[in-house]
Amino acid sequence: MDNGWIKIYRKFSDWEWFKISEMVHLFIFLLINCNHKDNKWQGINIKRGQIITGRKELSFKTGISEQTIRTCLKKLELTKEITVKSTNKYSIITVCNYDSYQDKTEITNQQLTNNQPATNQQLTTNKNDKNKKNDKNIFIPPSLLDVIEYCKERKNNVDAEAWINHYTAKGWMIGKNKMKDWKAAVRTWEKSNKEQSIVNKPLNFVR
Repeated sequence: MDNGWIKIYRKFSDWEWFKISEMVHLFIFLLINCNHKDNKWQGINIKRGQIITGRKELSFKTGISEQTIRTCLKKLELTKEITVKSTNKYSIITVCNYDSYQDKTEITNQQLTNNQPATNQQLTTNKNDKNKKNDKNIFIPPSLLDVIEYCKERKNNVDAEAWINHYTAKGWMIGKNKMKDWKAAVRTWEKSNKEQSIVNKPLNFVR
């Protein structure tokens, strides 16, 4: 996720859903995670103010139950805060009036006028974050979309949702050890599925 900021007006506290913590939590998550500029994902155009995700991924990243996620999304659609375009694999959520929360010009001006000490501090923070991500001893669980994309790349027919639910429930443990390489775990699952398929394959008897 890019380093940046969003605008929240004080009158946000007058929002009709403000007293429902899950609604505020989910809406803020969408605001800070949707694209701040047009982009592409697997050939799909994702516009500024949009995010491609799913209920399971939203639940995993926010800690809100899938059922509550479903309810909150419907309420946000009802009051025209968002629109949702769903497929059988993912949803594209659009934050309506996104420019009210984040403006291109203001972001550019903010980046250009930041003072040097603040810039140096940010660069140091970014470098440390990058080093942490590159540290092989630190495991970062993949998103549902990461797994879907990898399975599609390998053409392995692995059910990405079932896979991620399985390891989420296990706390990302493999046996007694913490998972280190999720792609290797996908390949192991893939191999297991192939072996099981062979075992269950019906025999053809020659008469």
